[in-house]
Amino acid sequence: MASTTSAAHEDARQHNQPAIKQHLMGKGFPEALSRFISFNELCYWKEHEVDQVFARVQATADEIRNPDLQTFSVKPSAAEQAAGLGPTDFIKPPWEQLTESAAVLGALCVNRKGEFRTNPPEGYAALSHVWAQGLGSDSQTGGLHRSLVEQVFDLVEPHGIKWIWTDSLAIPGGKRELEFVEEELKAMLINAMADIYRKASKVIVLDALTLRLDSNDPEIKLATDAVIVTKAGFVRFADVVDTLRAKAHNEVGDRYKAVGTGQYPSLFRTFFRLQRNDQLGVSLPDIAIGCAYRDAFDKLDYARSVFPTLGLEWRFGDKRDDAMKKIYESQKHHATRLALFHGPPRALYPGWAPAVFPGMTDCIIIEAGVWKPRGMAREWLASRINKIVPSKPGCMILELDNGQSPGAYSLCYISDATKQQSPKSTDIFKEAVQKGTAYVLTDEPLVPVQHHARVGLAVEKSTKPVGSLEGWVCFTLAIGETEDSYTAERQEWLLLHENPAKDKGKGESEVKYLLERSSQAAPSGTTIEQPLHAAAQRGDSDAIASMLRSPGYTVVDGQDSRGWTALHYAAAAGHAIASRLLARHSPSSLAIGTANGETPLVLAADNGHQEAVCELVEAGADVDYFAPEGPTPLVVAARRGDVEMVRLLLQYKANPSLADGFICATPLMAAIPDQRSGSQQDEMLAVLIDARADVNATTQTGLCAINLAVFQGNLGCTRMLLARGADPNGNPKLPPPLQHAIDERDVEIVQALLDHGAQVSGPGAERFRDGWTPMLWAAAVDDVPIGKLLYKVDPGLLYAVGGKEKWTPLHVSAVKGNRFFFKWLLEESKEKHTWDEVDFEGKTAWELRSWEKSKVT
Repeated sequence: MASTTSAAHEDARQHNQPAIKQHLMGKGFPEALSRFISFNELCYWKEHEVDQVFARVQATADEIRNPDLQTFSVKPSAAEQAAGLGPTDFIKPPWEQLTESAAVLGALCVNRKGEFRTNPPEGYAALSHVWAQGLGSDSQTGGLHRSLVEQVFDLVEPHGIKWIWTDSLAIPGGKRELEFVEEELKAMLINAMADIYRKASKVIVLDALTLRLDSNDPEIKLATDAVIVTKAGFVRFADVVDTLRAKAHNEVGDRYKAVGTGQYPSLFRTFFRLQRNDQLGVSLPDIAIGCAYRDAFDKLDYARSVFPTLGLEWRFGDKRDDAMKKIYESQKHHATRLALFHGPPRALYPGWAPAVFPGMTDCIIIEAGVWKPRGMAREWLASRINKIVPSKPGCMILELDNGQSPGAYSLCYISDATKQQSPKSTDIFKEAVQKGTAYVLTDEPLVPVQHHARVGLAVEKSTKPVGSLEGWVCFTLAIGETEDSYTAERQEWLLLHENPAKDKGKGESEVKYLLERSSQAAPSGTTIEQPLHAAAQRGDSDAIASMLRSPGYTVVDGQDSRGWTALHYAAAAGHAIASRLLARHSPSSLAIGTANGETPLVLAADNGHQEAVCELVEAGADVDYFAPEGPTPLVVAARRGDVEMVRLLLQYKANPSLADGFICATPLMAAIPDQRSGSQQDEMLAVLIDARADVNATTQTGLCAINLAVFQGNLGCTRMLLARGADPNGNPKLPPPLQHAIDERDVEIVQALLDHGAQVSGPGAERFRDGWTPMLWAAAVDDVPIGKLLYKVDPGLLYAVGGKEKWTPLHVSAVKGNRFFFKWLLEESKEKHTWDEVDFEGKTAWELRSWEKSKVT
């Protein structure tokens, strides 16, 4: 009976997005938010049901529409009113208590009297609120007016709460420029926020709209935290979720967690996803949806505010791009689900993900892809773009290749944020269309027409390696109507991590491709072309022996379309006896390379088959031989991290310093993985170095091991190489490792290089690009900790000029708008530095600054 009722109810519910959108806008909600909600949580609601909710809200449409709607407002005391001087009674923690709370990463709380205490033993409640709605710290005093604190306690004190923690008082910030020391303190305190919220007895949501909701009935609370304050009192967020679960189940039955049609299922799933779950934690899609319409005074908070939620450590001086990269790398699996979030331009890294979470529309959670070292692998529906058809401003009509002339026309839109913030990405895409390398990738077919836009990725396909489907994402497209003649092919693509529109562009993609290239195991899905190949692949030594004894059998060295002989098949599969039979029957096959330049010994080593390696070497295989443009066995073993295979090859006298023809890398370079290494990789380097591998060997490409370790961001390998004699200045023909470490703001690697004598002036530093000094690079990336390290080595770098611009570090930080570094320079050099130093145009740093004088003095 219940299922019949649910089905009938489901049939009665029709998609009502356009009407609900207009209805919400009439209630005062902005167009973007109305569109988002009407597409998702309220898409099956009816107008009168929305009215029933708003009948309980004591706010007019004009008040809701007003961006200055306040949670609380300052109420001057009688004494203040009598004095006629405006509000003067502000509560602010003493600086000493702020620094003490930062030292222990504790919760600095305030009581009704305006007294402060860190981690009060009787417990505390933490506030979650919007600064702009009345509880933001005063821009002049940095505190809260006493009346605001009292209004908060009027609400929470009846529930036994004596102490509250609020970022408005406990963390320096607000709409004012902070002193350098305050910026440092703020970075420390942000890292304490996760514990502060976790240890709070309650997290209280204060919102201007819910405070005007005259109800404590949880079923209609649109809130996202533990306790929501309404005009009628407190509502537990868990009660909201439980009530919505019951409503959804009653409406559609047991399918409430999956079915979309209905008034309550979608609403329940949104709230259920936001409920605390210590086992599942918080995923990036959860955060992205929650942040879609956030606004912050400091745009850095679009990324910084997420760090406590994800348990990440904020590093002083991080820029938004740095922070977003850390956010994505913290949840690589969930990050791949965000590729189709439309609106923002693409991130610096990974270049297929949104640059920020706010401002997103048409948000679509897709099935996860696979995060790989060079990109994200996933299956898409792909259409090559023939040309861009001239059209009216604001839209882009693409002609999609469908094997006809003309192809299928598709009406698309690029977001305003992308056009304004990343115009270069559209230029790159248009060039790709002209070159025939532009594609649109979607998760679903573009026909038939549906009630809302589909989202696709505008991609430039890489022409290297030949035959592969790899590319860079330029931007997202909102795709409207597409002609019925549209066709697309389902394909597996690797969307590269690099953003083609950013400074580094596509440059690193090819380097990473060379570093990742590896031999393949026995090919799957390949048609075996000869009976001997088939027997070798399955290791059938009896069949092999029988064929080799057959009179006139002459195809022992015969190669298939991939260049594989029977010996390649046997070696790749690890069939030792079969490998012995084939190698001894035809020793010449030991030196035959596949189409990828792999010898049988390389395939055996790359697949970890020690017995096969022994048989091949005993049969006469040269352990150092490599085919043209092919790898050596030792290089592939080192790359795959097989320490035992490396030891075995070294016992056979493999040269530990020999660079191959595959990626022109030595075994030592091949052993350096991306990012932080583990104990096994450290052991690999030690084994090679103990075998007298040349730590300073340079290949014909100019790379040496220390350059590569720094490029990979691998601190462990960098330290080991330096400790074992690697030159910290790297190859004299390349920019020094120190430059790349500063570029990447890797303070630990910078410290390691400096500890081992990396030059910050003189010949080693003269190789810095554009003739800049190391301190100029630190100023350019706004990294004060690195600046302090350089200053400790050579205080003169603070004033040294460099490059054709003749800039000092102060000039660079002024031009780049890097206020952290600018403030530090002012503080560090108050008595030494003069404002009179001019660049090649005769301008001082003060004249080049990109902000107002009052904001930094």
